[in-house]
Amino acid sequence: MCKDIGDDPVTGFTLLIRTFCEKFTKSSSLTHSELGFSPRKAVRTYADVVLPLALPKPFTYLVPEQWVEQLRFGMRVEVQFGRNKLYSGLVVALHQPPPQVKKPQAILAVIDEAPILQPLQYKLWSWLADYYGCSVGEVMHAALPAHLRLASETTITLSPLFEDDFSGLDDQEYLVAEALKIQSELSMQDIQGILQRKTVFPVIRRLMDKKIIYLKEDLKERFRPKKVSCIRLQEPYASDRRRLDEAFERCGRSNRQVEALMAYIQLARQQEHVRRTDIYKLAKVDASVLRAMVKKGIVEAYEREISRLSTYGEEVKDVPPLSDQQERALREVKAQFRDKQVVLLHGVTGSGKTRLYVELIREALERNEQVLYLLPEIALTAQVIERLQRIFGDEVNVYHSRLNNNERVELWQAVLDGQPLVLGPRSALFLPFKRLKLVIVDEEHDLSYKQQDPNPRYQGRDAAILLAAQHGAKVLLGTATPSLESFHHARTQKYGLVQMPERFGGIQLPKIRIVDARREMKSRKMQSHFTTVLLDALRATLEAGEQAILFQNRRGFAPLYHCELCDWHAECIHCDVSLTYHRRQGKLKCHYCGYQTALPPACPACGNPQLTLRGFGTQKIEDELQIYLPEAKIGRMDLDTVRTKNAHTRIINDFEEGRLDVLVGTQMVTKGLDFEHVGLVGVLSADQLLHFPDFRAAERAYQLMTQVAGRAGRKKKQGEVIIQAMNPGHPVLQDVLRGDYEAMFRREIRERHAFKYPPFYRLIRITLKHRKPEVLERGTAHFSGLLKEKLGSWVIGPAVPYVSRVRGFFLMDMLVKLERHARKIAYAKQVIRDATIHLHRAEGFSGVRVQVDVDPY
Repeated sequence: MCKDIGDDPVTGFTLLIRTFCEKFTKSSSLTHSELGFSPRKAVRTYADVVLPLALPKPFTYLVPEQWVEQLRFGMRVEVQFGRNKLYSGLVVALHQPPPQVKKPQAILAVIDEAPILQPLQYKLWSWLADYYGCSVGEVMHAALPAHLRLASETTITLSPLFEDDFSGLDDQEYLVAEALKIQSELSMQDIQGILQRKTVFPVIRRLMDKKIIYLKEDLKERFRPKKVSCIRLQEPYASDRRRLDEAFERCGRSNRQVEALMAYIQLARQQEHVRRTDIYKLAKVDASVLRAMVKKGIVEAYEREISRLSTYGEEVKDVPPLSDQQERALREVKAQFRDKQVVLLHGVTGSGKTRLYVELIREALERNEQVLYLLPEIALTAQVIERLQRIFGDEVNVYHSRLNNNERVELWQAVLDGQPLVLGPRSALFLPFKRLKLVIVDEEHDLSYKQQDPNPRYQGRDAAILLAAQHGAKVLLGTATPSLESFHHARTQKYGLVQMPERFGGIQLPKIRIVDARREMKSRKMQSHFTTVLLDALRATLEAGEQAILFQNRRGFAPLYHCELCDWHAECIHCDVSLTYHRRQGKLKCHYCGYQTALPPACPACGNPQLTLRGFGTQKIEDELQIYLPEAKIGRMDLDTVRTKNAHTRIINDFEEGRLDVLVGTQMVTKGLDFEHVGLVGVLSADQLLHFPDFRAAERAYQLMTQVAGRAGRKKKQGEVIIQAMNPGHPVLQDVLRGDYEAMFRREIRERHAFKYPPFYRLIRITLKHRKPEVLERGTAHFSGLLKEKLGSWVIGPAVPYVSRVRGFFLMDMLVKLERHARKIAYAKQVIRDATIHLHRAEGFSGVRVQVDVDPY
């Protein structure tokens, strides 16, 4: 070797290196063998990412080398989808084999430092997507708070709480915050331009975590905490208690005012803030007494805010002991849980089911387990929330859509960290539980558990049972009027069954009377929409110092604006439904799409100026009741009056504290209300409930009437219920009269079996939509032909639905009816998916929308 490189080894080595470099420079194709070693091919990692879009499956992306070790299941990543759209997606799988279809794009950035999604959550999402015929991306869109699913279209605004404190911000965070001080809101594209970089989601996430920025929609959804009405002394009595003798002298002529003042003094020694309701209960007085004391300058009223999501500001109280019936029911529930995953608790209204829930929750929390308490509608269950917070304090958290996005994300993280007790509607199912061991579904029969639109159109009760099964948790279904499916499962031993047939405290069930409205109309005794029996009962109730609830399941003033000459009636221009007259606004409104218009001065068809209003809703009842009961204070609770959380709370508080004598409402008044002084409940038109075009009409009519009847006489004495009906001999009305759920169940279950309806058969409703009726008709014929070729007699229809056009789209319905067989159901769903793809590929039908609703009713 020395001969080859010369006598000087240093010089020779230098020449060797120079020769090597020259050869490398001349040839870019230098082989590994020439370099003296064999290569080891780099292994690339790929991630399957779910995007909040209606995509058939997760999309695959390349994981850049710097994030391979960091990235895990359930973390969010920033990715590009399409030409220019950016999304935050969730990683649901990591793998080495590359996709076969096309070269994947690379992930742009990793947003999270730790996973925000649990494997069991994704398992639930996948089941919901498969069972209810939608995509996992649509489930993700419904499940995640908006803060956790950023996209290119997201608009950012500066937090109103930000006080120009830029300390603790890095350079990129500072630039965004400074720009938002100059310009009130920025889009993601604006922020990309400011930072001169494509990946901005991690910066946005950090600013959100620091509460410096909000999503724009947060400010529209600002959460308002519950307001509690309290009483305190006015000056000079507030600062000088020695002058209370003067206050007593000023109340001397009224024993009730003296009692109210003594009650205040007693309560003020025990608590800092004295509620109106506590004075009412202790002194046995009503709102008029306190109003008189306010006028005399003795006390004053003020509103105190209590957040339902942060610290509970009241003293935690002990619960009363269980009654004998509750003790027995609790033992039976625990015994049933040994063998059954699901137990149905069938207890009459006022039997004390909530007290049973409290005991089970307490035991679960002592075992360091998580509990999910589902309610039909969070806005209508304020009393349940307050009752549980008084017992469990800060361990109770409430999750619902009226929280702003920051609060929803905080609660999401709290549950991920082990928050023990969560109350919420069906959307609370999506929270990231780790130690879930008990799920309570209160009012399990309620229609609100079924998501109607958009996807996923899931049944919250059924999804809760699956969620519990995945976690190894127990499920307690509680109701006074079980759904036929749940009661059938209990009768066939699939579920356990525990019954509570008596009201708590020995209070009798209300006395129910059915009044023949047709007979009163013929004898001309009817006064507007009120029978003489109902009006007399209302007057007697108010004279006795009690309250009344009137139920009419239709809002607005009148549902029909009609011409007697040519039979014209006002219809929505977007939907094939009549417009409802709303007197307060003086408008005709559509309850499907929200369209509204002024009343026409004359019939547009024939010119007749004498147009009439037909039918009646809650507004009309409220107005006309003032004529017959001029001294009564009347309130109304329907969708028009409770559009905000505060409005609903105010109505409930007013009724609870005696500022209202009569409460008129839709089915909202049947849910979650427990009032002490309600002596009478009136159902104004039972026939509307019974004649609805739905195979569940009888079941739902029984449930609604029984539930609203249960509001009467819940505390001190037996209440009274008056039901007005044109056909008082209807079997369902007779069942309500006797309180005989079993009779209604036996009759309905026979009919369901005979005509092949749930719970014996499964239903899938398919709705096709298009703006042009001729395109819809041809598309429906093509689609139904594809279905009937594979499914045959399982397919019923197509047919024009009861409402044939909604929001400008014409509709056609089909129904797939088949036995409860897993393979058959899976086969039917696959056929529907294939037919949908085939329809959209066919010329001229790509714009036909196909909406699939599994278990639709």
